[in-house]
Amino acid sequence: MEKQEQATVVEQQYLWAVGLDTEAFPPESLIGDRYRVLSSQIVVDTDAFSLPELPLEFQTYVVSYLKLSRLSLHLPRPYGLLLIGEELNLSEVFLLENVPIDRQGKLCPTLAEAWAEASALRQINLLWQVLNLWQPLAEQNMARTLIDFKLVRVDGMWVRLLELQADVAAVHISQLGDIWVQWLDLAKPEIAEPIAEFFYSLGRGEYDINSAIAYLDQMTLKVMENQPLTVRVASASDVGQQREHNEDACYPDVKRQKRSEQADSLRDRLAIVCDGLGGHEGGEVASSLAIKTLEQQLKTLLQQAENDPDFSAQGFIAQLEMVARVVNNQIVAINDQQQRQAQQRMGTTLVMAVMPRPNGKMSNEVYVVHVGDSRLYCVTKDNLRQVTLDDDVATRETTLGYNFYAYSSQRIDGGALIQALGTRSSDMLIPRVQRFFIDEDCLLLLCSDGLSDFDRVEQICDRYLMPVLSEKKHLDRSCQDLIDQANELNGHDNITVALMRCRFAPIDPQEDQVSENDVLTSINTAEEEADTEDIQPETEEPAGTLALTSPDSPASEEIEPELKDIDSAKTEFAVPKQTNSAFIIILILVALILGSGLAAMQFPQVKDWVRQNLPVSLQRFVP
Repeated sequence: MEKQEQATVVEQQYLWAVGLDTEAFPPESLIGDRYRVLSSQIVVDTDAFSLPELPLEFQTYVVSYLKLSRLSLHLPRPYGLLLIGEELNLSEVFLLENVPIDRQGKLCPTLAEAWAEASALRQINLLWQVLNLWQPLAEQNMARTLIDFKLVRVDGMWVRLLELQADVAAVHISQLGDIWVQWLDLAKPEIAEPIAEFFYSLGRGEYDINSAIAYLDQMTLKVMENQPLTVRVASASDVGQQREHNEDACYPDVKRQKRSEQADSLRDRLAIVCDGLGGHEGGEVASSLAIKTLEQQLKTLLQQAENDPDFSAQGFIAQLEMVARVVNNQIVAINDQQQRQAQQRMGTTLVMAVMPRPNGKMSNEVYVVHVGDSRLYCVTKDNLRQVTLDDDVATRETTLGYNFYAYSSQRIDGGALIQALGTRSSDMLIPRVQRFFIDEDCLLLLCSDGLSDFDRVEQICDRYLMPVLSEKKHLDRSCQDLIDQANELNGHDNITVALMRCRFAPIDPQEDQVSENDVLTSINTAEEEADTEDIQPETEEPAGTLALTSPDSPASEEIEPELKDIDSAKTEFAVPKQTNSAFIIILILVALILGSGLAAMQFPQVKDWVRQNLPVSLQRFVP
């Protein structure tokens, strides 16, 4: 779980220079002999491998930026702070990263510009995001930013702020209504009447933040009644190139990729990735237990949401937090029972995407539950956005306002986790729940750090993620591609991915049937290989999969009876390719039968295959 060295390949990123004198620094000039000006206040760092310049003390507005940087989907993050000029005539240039600048180095359109071109769903979504930013910005006296036309930008389906403006006078959300009412002529016909009523009421001060957000929630559900939305989910897991055991787990389980085998209340509505901590006898149990418990809890919770006429987003968020604490308590209980201390306490990260159907209605809202450093990314045709932030020391130091992220991440413990499920009591756990709406075709990628380390997701996005949206490629094959890429580019850790593809299109029965048959073919192939090996798995498993269980594991002996069916070792869905697996299998079996196993094990290829594929409980019989 510990982070390794930084990646050696850094993609050029654009920075926004607040306070830059554009006359003194025209395009192509250098600021401080390091930052090259592209246009206006857009610059690039010509020495991205060196830490940026910082003063000894930060002003209050810089600390506000740092504390708000947890809202990374929407807000810029401090990058550097330069002092330009002579001692008695110094000026500050504040450099921001994660800014709304497209891949061509151009500013993204303003909210007013994007509104005219947006669909009805996106028009509502953009307003909804602005309202959700109001409270956190107001807490830092920065709400004035949201009523400045030039600062509120739109990048795909995301509202993103160019920079922050401090409140010099009192601001109120009614000012948003006064601004937005000017856009009524450009509202899409299907929402023109309710949006007009909302704008005028907002301008008259008849809404607070919560009631305004709730109104837009209901508008979205109404529009979704006439919008087809098809969601499909798949997952895969692999031990990686350097680990002996897979401590990751996921939902859908790698053995149940067929949609027909998944519970009705969970099908196409849930994806989970867990990355276990605590070693072979701990991390594996913790992640598997987490998946099993979450599956049971979510099955009930989603059924309740579908039948609840009083469903509310805040209530659902509270229930998701409670579910995370239930999982935490179960793992904590096992740790306490087995008297595990400090680093020996088993635990697991969690990243989960849930799409409920409030009161039985189709919805385009996604709830993300996150603990640890497993991540969720959102991929659209235009961009890739990291939705979650790691629960590590570097992020904590930044969001507390202590230091810039570039410096916090250089700490020797910068990548160390500050929380995970099962390591501490629930009163010390802060599960983070994010909620957002999708308004175009997108792909949600959930993954453990075996894939995300060293910015690999950003590097492979164009080639391996965006095509999943544009091509009718089966999700299980896409998962396999990601596993292969992670093994090739990283390989130092277990790798687990889950893909949730969302399309605003009717269901394609033919595609579903082909996908179902494809999974069935994989299962049949696995059964044939198992017959050849004379090893009978306890359950059906996809191609390339062997059930790795350790029934005599000390960690599993003390688990309550209803939990004993959890594998103490993970199942690998995507096993590294073998060119002569059949030959090796036959060689091992013949060698064992003839009592010449020792000779067979002299072949490195045989040894490697045994470590990766033979059940742990059988490996001890092999010399």
